[in-house]
Amino acid sequence: MRRVAVTGIGVVSALGPDAASFEAGLRAGRSGIGPLSLFDTKGFRSTLAAQAPDPTPPVDANRLRNASRPDRFGLQAAFEAVAQAGLGASELAGAAVIFGTGTGGLTTTEEFIKAGDGPAELLLAHQPASVTDLVARHLGSRGPRTTIMTACSSSATAIGYAADRIRLGHVDVAVAGGAEGLTRLTYAGFGCLRALAPGDEPCRPFDAERKGLTLGEGAAVLILEDLDRARARGAVVLAIMAGWGITADAHHMTAPHPEGEGAARAMKMALDDARLPADAIGYVNAHGTGTPHNDAAETLAIKTIFGARAPSVPVSSIKSMVGHTLGAAGAIEAAASVLSLAGGFLPPTVNLRTPDPAFGLDYLPGVAREVGVDAILSNSFAFGGNNTVLLFTRA
Repeated sequence: MRRVAVTGIGVVSALGPDAASFEAGLRAGRSGIGPLSLFDTKGFRSTLAAQAPDPTPPVDANRLRNASRPDRFGLQAAFEAVAQAGLGASELAGAAVIFGTGTGGLTTTEEFIKAGDGPAELLLAHQPASVTDLVARHLGSRGPRTTIMTACSSSATAIGYAADRIRLGHVDVAVAGGAEGLTRLTYAGFGCLRALAPGDEPCRPFDAERKGLTLGEGAAVLILEDLDRARARGAVVLAIMAGWGITADAHHMTAPHPEGEGAARAMKMALDDARLPADAIGYVNAHGTGTPHNDAAETLAIKTIFGARAPSVPVSSIKSMVGHTLGAAGAIEAAASVLSLAGGFLPPTVNLRTPDPAFGLDYLPGVAREVGVDAILSNSFAFGGNNTVLLFTRA
């Protein structure tokens, strides 16, 4: 079975419009969470979000006339990733394009509804596959095209599925990632669930006083290639996508299994797929939403996998800086994991003032750690108990 290289990264997040600003923000422990300005927050549970800068992909505006905000996020990240990978039209022609999303083009649907008798073209981007189709069209990719929606694990699942297409020899190159935009519906929905941190309080993952998550938006794209092919063409290999795991809790519509049973199985599956022992993992990029139940369940899952070694394994949540980007979260956190491996640093958990004394793990509070590791687990856990874990190793 072929090995899978990561040769390009593109990111749009609340930390900036590209991967360089994203990495700089992670290293500095800078939070992109602030007052939401996309729409009026009066009457909502929270006033905060991790809002990304307006997307400006390098394409003639007329060609993006019917593209939604998350569509443009995804296209901008895809162009950046392709440029870093140094791929040309011939390599992209047969590439797979696989994206995960949570709400698709719902941003334009809300605009249509708000306008009353608005132009019907606004509904063209409503379909979840609109970002996948847009990226494939602009890259000229005629290979497999798939859109995955498994809530907050969507884009992690997209990356794992894309890696399998390469390992099995179905394609040589895959453009994989996720995109998400802030919408009134998701903002209101998470508020009604009382899952949002209230008022002007940002999320505080793994804190004893955590009260909920902060929503975010953006996109991330990874270029995945057959490792031998990437090396033969002289590409810079940023990391190896060594394995992944996917499970279901079969427990509850929204709440995770209280003991993190499904999450632990997904982590174990990723390790087995990569043929690595738990002792090889130097860092866990946690799902870490900042909700009471998720953080507790994930901590138990980590303890299950690492046993007595768990307190010494660094764990952090970048949602404290970029918010919970729902369908895009897995891809954005995968990008952070690859940047950590390539750059020799571990991003912090900001806003963490008092680690929950019941947990006892190393959550990297406040400040990034300049240390190199050889292997990283990136966790993505979703409503319905959809669990996906990606495993990356140093190139």
